[in-house]
Amino acid sequence: MRFDRTPKAEGLRWTSRMQALHLSRQERAREKIERAYPLFSDQLEVPQALSVDEERERRERLLYQSEQRMRDLYAQQWRRLRREYFACTPDVRARIMEAWKAWRGPANPVCFAYVIEQHNGVGEEKSRRHREREAAMVARIDAARAAQTALL
Repeated sequence: MRFDRTPKAEGLRWTSRMQALHLSRQERAREKIERAYPLFSDQLEVPQALSVDEERERRERLLYQSEQRMRDLYAQQWRRLRREYFACTPDVRARIMEAWKAWRGPANPVCFAYVIEQHNGVGEEKSRRHREREAAMVARIDAARAAQTALL
């Protein structure tokens, strides 16, 4: 099965601009409160900001968690699509694999789903349901338009 490998995150690039923005975060929050609530700005507390090291670690942790969630999602999609692929008959699987080998786009799960749906009939069913929903929507719009012109 052909697929594009997802590169792992190399880590957070903490720039001097990010650091300067983080250091001025509390002052910006104070100014925002003063603009929003000028009468009681002195009574409202500004949330305490994290230190620069804590903020950098927090962002790096969030980066790795986000990256892992996306990798898990792609793996889940690939597993589901492999199940769909192997649920097809051998001749349909051969046509799918031929189309997948000829595919010139990215080798990701979304594109593989597209190739599978072209050959297993799911794509035709989706198109049919879409056309039905579109026809129903057009009928509702036409009925509403006719009702509005009848009022004039």
